[in-house]
Amino acid sequence: MILDRINLMRRLIAALGEALYLAHDTGAHDQASAFYALRDKAARDLGEMTRNAFTNGGISEAEAQAAMRPIYSSQNEMSRSGA
Repeated sequence: MILDRINLMRRLIAALGEALYLAHDTGAHDQASAFYALRDKAARDLGEMTRNAFTNGGISEAEAQAAMRPIYSSQNEMSRSGA
């Protein structure tokens, strides 16, 4: 269950990153700021969720490391999660 939440959060962060770059490319600076704030909050939440799950024994060290690997794109996240 926690790994599903982690994977969904990683997908959300990837999607927000792509929305941020699209907003920058189109000159929508207000939306870019909003997407940046949402992506930053989601990344912080992912880190906290991962630390708590690892500390409480809900995930292994390898799973925690995988959860905190760099996020490149939505397509990459979809292919890594097996969806």
